Amino acid sequence: MTDWTAPAKLIERTDEGSELAFKFEERGRGTLAELVTKVCGMGSAERARVVIDAGTQGTFNVGQILAMRGDAGFPADNCG
Repeated sequence: MTDWTAPAKLIERTDEGSELAFKFEERGRGTLAELVTKVCGMGSAERARVVIDAGTQGTFNVGQILAMRGDAGFPADNCG
């Protein structure tokens, strides 16, 4: 079961590094639900560069993040 209130970090891949070793920077913090909503509101080019790290809940790529928004348990007040 997903803990939508879990603390999470939004992490973006930067243009630094190489093809084999990307660099990442933290771009924000919030609950898992808040960051899922934020990523879903981004343009496709911007969200292609992000992941959400939600600690014990896991690290989620953009495909997983978009699918989470459609989860039956996703909090309605975060559907902005």
